[in-house]
Amino acid sequence: MKNILFITCSRIGDAVLTTGVLDWIHAHYPTARVTIAVDPLPASLFSDYPLLEKMIVFPKQKHGKHWLNLWRQVQGKTWDWVIDLRGSLVSYGLRCRRRSVWRQKAHDTRHKVDQIAARVGIPTTSPCLWFSPARLQVAQELLPHNTPYLAMAPAANWIGKQWPIECFTALTQRFCQTYPQAKVVIIAAPHEKTMIQPLLQGLPSSAFISLMDSNLDLGQIAACLQHCTLFIGNDSGLMHMAAAVGIPTLGLFGPSREENYGPYDGAYHRTGTVINRVIRIPQTYDQLKNTPGFSHQSQDCYMKSLTVEAVWSVLQQQWCRFSGKGSEHAV
Repeated sequence: MKNILFITCSRIGDAVLTTGVLDWIHAHYPTARVTIAVDPLPASLFSDYPLLEKMIVFPKQKHGKHWLNLWRQVQGKTWDWVIDLRGSLVSYGLRCRRRSVWRQKAHDTRHKVDQIAARVGIPTTSPCLWFSPARLQVAQELLPHNTPYLAMAPAANWIGKQWPIECFTALTQRFCQTYPQAKVVIIAAPHEKTMIQPLLQGLPSSAFISLMDSNLDLGQIAACLQHCTLFIGNDSGLMHMAAAVGIPTLGLFGPSREENYGPYDGAYHRTGTVINRVIRIPQTYDQLKNTPGFSHQSQDCYMKSLTVEAVWSVLQQQWCRFSGKGSEHAV
């Protein structure tokens, strides 16, 4: 029986992209005992992992004290395998039979999922999330199966890669007018509610369901995503969550590289059929990066050149494809 320490990333999207490693371990070492060390924000995404023996939630602290706290909890035993996808020094001080530590390779054009698998030394395995019966029951109560749902995440952790809210509003209004039998599931953090208020005010209350006020953790939101027909949103952790649970995902991209961070298409790697799509601004990432004044610290929006018409064209195509309702069902 293997004892495995798995140190995952602190950001939601990056943490989701590491879950393929855990899925591979579950398939190949079904009796392993896995300790997962994780930041509080994405922790609930790992709490239903079948091989979880212990979860160490360690919030970031000044002067790197969080690493000292983690060290105190994991030193003193011999691990069969230490997998450190944050590339910390902690993992080098632990007794272990096998060690896999993340190191970023410059100018790597592979998807981050492929990079992670290569670093760990396993075949590429699609991200995957796990749900307890209790989570699945709550999701069923919130989003009954008798309605087609479009999941929408209109916020992002940086304004630079956030499509303007007025564009999301116009797109959503058009969707609701065209497909009145569907509902839009709005997903955002509570602190983002003010920012997306124009979207909520622009829709009749009967047209959408907001998951912002339901006191749900990310694990529960991911379970709800499984009930949705399609997801659309900015490059964000929610986008990666949607792709990981297997629903068709549309990611809006501008100041980030889709070859590294696009919604990972596990279905394509299994079947050769493209499920997920990236819709990006007219400029490539390199063209945008070389624009005078471009900065990842800027508070400018770099998504304004992406038109509602361009996004609507792809959204309508994908909705008709995956909802089982062709254009003859539209109003």
